[in-house]
Amino acid sequence: MRDDTHSVDLTIQDLELIEAALQTQEKILSVQSRAGGAAARTRLNDLKGLMRRLRRQTPSSHGGSSASWSQAARQLFF
Repeated sequence: MRDDTHSVDLTIQDLELIEAALQTQEKILSVQSRAGGAAARTRLNDLKGLMRRLRRQTPSSHGGSSASWSQAARQLFF
């Protein structure tokens, strides 16, 4: 992966939509990697790193508890 970065103007809602789409992609890649897809495992690891960076750079839009509960529920299943 290349290290050159670009600034983009996105709203909180845009970032939440992107995060939701990435979570869906993470579930798909997780199933594919469990079925033996080595390429899916590599992409899944890359995606998880991207999601961590996105979460670090996204300001909190909620009071805290609702986002935490949904994240905890997702982690129970994946």
